[in-house]
Amino acid sequence: MLLTAAGLAAGAVLVPGHSGDLTVVFSGEMKGYLSPCGCTKPMLGGIARRGAVIERLARGERPILLENGDLTAADGRQDELKAETIADAFGAMGYDAVGLGEKDLELGEEFLQAIQARTSARLICANLTDTAGRRLFARSVTLQRRIGGVRRTVVVSAVMARRQLAPEGFRVSDPAEALKPLARAGDVRILLFHGRRQDAEALVRKVPGFSLMVYAHGPDTPAPPVRIGSTTLACAGTSGKYLGVATLSASGTVRSVSSVALGESVGTNSRIEAIRRAYLARVASENLLDMAPRSPLPAGAAYAGTEACKACHADAHRVWSGSSHARAMGTLRAAGQDRDPECVPCHAVGVAHEGGYLDGKLPSLAHVGCESCHGPSARHVEDQGIRPPRGGPASCSPCHVPAHSPKFRYETYWSKIRH
Repeated sequence: MLLTAAGLAAGAVLVPGHSGDLTVVFSGEMKGYLSPCGCTKPMLGGIARRGAVIERLARGERPILLENGDLTAADGRQDELKAETIADAFGAMGYDAVGLGEKDLELGEEFLQAIQARTSARLICANLTDTAGRRLFARSVTLQRRIGGVRRTVVVSAVMARRQLAPEGFRVSDPAEALKPLARAGDVRILLFHGRRQDAEALVRKVPGFSLMVYAHGPDTPAPPVRIGSTTLACAGTSGKYLGVATLSASGTVRSVSSVALGESVGTNSRIEAIRRAYLARVASENLLDMAPRSPLPAGAAYAGTEACKACHADAHRVWSGSSHARAMGTLRAAGQDRDPECVPCHAVGVAHEGGYLDGKLPSLAHVGCESCHGPSARHVEDQGIRPPRGGPASCSPCHVPAHSPKFRYETYWSKIRH
């Protein structure tokens, strides 16, 4: 059977290659990306859109739902909240298994065990133990599915590449040795490999017998599938912007691998969106924005606020007032993200510095104001002989990054706010 690869348009209805085939939905390296920020369009991804696609797929024979590690960046309290949110969403969507990645381990064993306790999705890794050799998570999950009218046992295993550095308290053993007892288990075998494609290719040559191997640390967008012997290697990109979809026959042959882009047109799942909104409420209730680290300003420097500039720079203020910069916090409030420390720094003045915008305080520093580009200018307000820095491309680059502003071109955007 010919292996096919297709990139499906956002919103496409996914149809297995043959009636009765097993559908496997996979992705990996979410990195805590729960939703597009909405700063520009089009933007892909988000757990609520994922839920809408999975709901559509689940109308037939229940698909197998898999995630391949690095749920978050493991960078502080907000990522703990994200990990719990993802666990809740995966439970609501009916996920079967999550293969662990090195970033997940940075959350610590105790936290991961708490995550396992709150979701029905099994955390699995066959070559992970503590330093005493005690197994911490299941090696695999065993699932029953009807494929082509025949009841089959599907075994999903997971391993990490040894090159992925395990944090203190964990030990990662040789993945090939860990997989040998699993390479003939069940009727159909699927492997979540948290490692690079070249390591995946080497591993499948050592341990054949898997129908589908999903690897990580690949490109940001879905990679073309590769077949080595009877095993198909696939990667759905990063940040949950695409879902990979493989169809398998009753014998375990992978008939097709495709991807669906999680664009706006796929819609949203209201139940999963409610879970995401609950996360935003927790971020706000824990006051994470005001708790974010702030660096001191140079001696004597302070913020004045945009209104302080208006008297002397009326024309520039008028241009600013008609721009999207003047409504930047409003877009966050509409999205319910105006207290999110990952979003607010690009929508208000000086969030990363002492004396800058605080959660709901210092309204004169709300929105993208004059000092977002020109720096703290209180001394200039008092003494016009002290000139603030001029703006330029370097002022724009911290916020207008490809992930949030993919169409940004300095010359084009500057022409809209020239002053």
